[in-house]
Amino acid sequence: MTLPDVELSVIAPCLNEELNIPELTRRILGVFEKGGFAGELILIDDGSTDGTARVIRAMMAAHPGQVQGVFHPQNRGMAAAWKSGAGAARGRLVATIDSDLQYQPEDLLRLRRALYEHSVDVVQGWRSWVGRVKDERYHISRAFNFMLNGAFGMQLQDNKSGFVMCAREVFQDLLTYEGRYFYWQSFIMVAAHAKGYDYKEIETLFEQRKAGESFLAKKAAQASVKSVFDLGKALWEYQVTRPPDVALQFLRRHPVVDRSPEKSPTRALRWRTYMAAFNQTHWMITRDVEHYYETLQKTQWLSPSATRELQDEKLRRLIRHAYRNVPYYRAKMQEAGLRPEDIRTQADLGKLPMLSKADIKQHLFFDIMSENHDKSQVLRISTSGSTGEPFVCYADRAQLEFRWAATLRAQEWTGYQFGDPTVRLWHQTIGMSAAQAAKERADAILSNRTFVPVFEMNDENLQKTMRLIASIGPTLLDGYAEALDFIAHFVKTSGNPGVRPLAIMSSAQTLPEPSRRLIEEAFGCRVFDKYGSREFSGIAYECDAHAGHHVVAEGYIVEVLRDGAPVKPGEVGEVVITDLNNYCMPFIRYRIGDLAEAMADQACPCGRGAPRVGAIQGRVQSIIQGSDGQYVPGTFFAHYLKELDFAIKRFQVVQERAGHLTFRVVKGGRYSDDVLDQVLAEFRKYLGARMQIDVDFVDDIALVRTGKHVAAISRIPVDFQRSGGVVVRPGQNGS
Repeated sequence: MTLPDVELSVIAPCLNEELNIPELTRRILGVFEKGGFAGELILIDDGSTDGTARVIRAMMAAHPGQVQGVFHPQNRGMAAAWKSGAGAARGRLVATIDSDLQYQPEDLLRLRRALYEHSVDVVQGWRSWVGRVKDERYHISRAFNFMLNGAFGMQLQDNKSGFVMCAREVFQDLLTYEGRYFYWQSFIMVAAHAKGYDYKEIETLFEQRKAGESFLAKKAAQASVKSVFDLGKALWEYQVTRPPDVALQFLRRHPVVDRSPEKSPTRALRWRTYMAAFNQTHWMITRDVEHYYETLQKTQWLSPSATRELQDEKLRRLIRHAYRNVPYYRAKMQEAGLRPEDIRTQADLGKLPMLSKADIKQHLFFDIMSENHDKSQVLRISTSGSTGEPFVCYADRAQLEFRWAATLRAQEWTGYQFGDPTVRLWHQTIGMSAAQAAKERADAILSNRTFVPVFEMNDENLQKTMRLIASIGPTLLDGYAEALDFIAHFVKTSGNPGVRPLAIMSSAQTLPEPSRRLIEEAFGCRVFDKYGSREFSGIAYECDAHAGHHVVAEGYIVEVLRDGAPVKPGEVGEVVITDLNNYCMPFIRYRIGDLAEAMADQACPCGRGAPRVGAIQGRVQSIIQGSDGQYVPGTFFAHYLKELDFAIKRFQVVQERAGHLTFRVVKGGRYSDDVLDQVLAEFRKYLGARMQIDVDFVDDIALVRTGKHVAAISRIPVDFQRSGGVVVRPGQNGS
């Protein structure tokens, strides 16, 4: 028999409750019927000495599929019973309730309604004072509530109430505590508060016990002493030490073997020294980056299925936050008839509308930023864009720290280890204040990193630049693909003055295969390609298997789409990104404007479980439209012209209107009109015979201020999700 999907699992620990279990079962099953949803009741016999186990088995037989039983041979306590119940639960939601019928089962419907209506992570029912006996236990409870609120900066009416409801993975996360407690169940809301969950409390009726006896009835004073002892442990775990982030919490439930090489004592000392000075050499991020880095070293070894599960868990958190705190997304979801619970996995992302750059510009100062972010922990990020159009967004500190850690992890995939000499062909301090620039230079010294500003490169000073790089002897050479290609051509014609890095990391622009081969031949090492953007920094990186780009799955979900649907492996689609970490300004299904090749969901030879994307084909803004409805990406031109650098030293293709393009050319030493005619004929082969092409001979095509060279620019809007056009890729049709 196929069981229905369970929405709610109710966990009820039982210690000598044989008289209460039948009524508890009847009323909770009635809640499921009245609410019109599938549920289950999980009864945990926690070492009872009466007939509790027998009654639970009777309820299981009477209600198969709706009542489960879990049996502890000895009494292990409430928190252990919750853990056993969580392990058996099948529901998307979990609720905990005492089995003594003091909490009213019917209030489960109110908890569920509050969870959905307010889109919070946890709902707690606090014990109403109406009709409640003001005995010794009541006053002890009120005193302890006062202590909990004061110790942890909370304002709950009944902090220690164990009548709660939340998503199953949230409950499992709350139960991942470190200390050994007598009564950890008293700290479930403290755990929710410390781990950053949003919560709401609602008043619920609380009646006196009618049958059976509480295990605390004769131990109130002793239990109070133990609770105060527990409070000290909780202060250490939830206040003094840093609560783990989502990924580390996930690892506690899905442990992996960390296969990363250990640092030598010398490198470990250098790392600790660097971390000790980290806050003084950075102006937004803090040494919390170390926690992200250590976690990422482990999560990279999760299996593909576990990696996807981690992404889905972070996605659900993000959607709940966006619906609750970001008016833009709340309005969009309401327009689509969606609530947060409708987005459970990545398969549900298609229900949500996509986000464009135009959407962000229109709503940037209105409703696309969260209403609960700390503005002192937010960084403004601006970029001129690939075609010179300004773009502004914001990232919070947690996301920036995650970026830093993910970058270091990817650099280590190349064989680099922290402290090795590196050279970055990059601008170092553009856009920084004097104080920020000083910190950046100090950080470069401590990390043994040298910047070479590529926008200052030219034929005259390139020899001097190469000698400088050779004198540094970098283990890792990192820079723009265009800059690396530029100096590789120089090496090809002038010789290598001794620049022999262990590896090269290419980024910021597409890396055509001919450029990769040229760079690898010039420097005698492998190139590791990075796919990134200003909005997100590194999105995907190559590993040492060089079998596609591993998505930084702990931070991003990457879709490759055409006409709104995922493309098949080997096909080209538009890249759509969901940022799982940036809560101040969520990017959900963001059309970044790039094209990439989809890859099959198969394990990488390197053993890492993150999904991969294939070759990055370039910007949507670089797609050139042909005269007959076809399209070619900007990388097409670099691919075709790869063997013609003797005649065409540099080029740029610009399209201002349909059916026309301008081909800007810097002549090479062996230029001829015959070569140009051959090139134009090949262009028309893919763009259409009716394509009008104007040739503009220029002395130079300047790099933009940050050192990039834009090979193809189209100012004609292309909606790749609606165009239906065929994209011609380099390497097709023999090109």
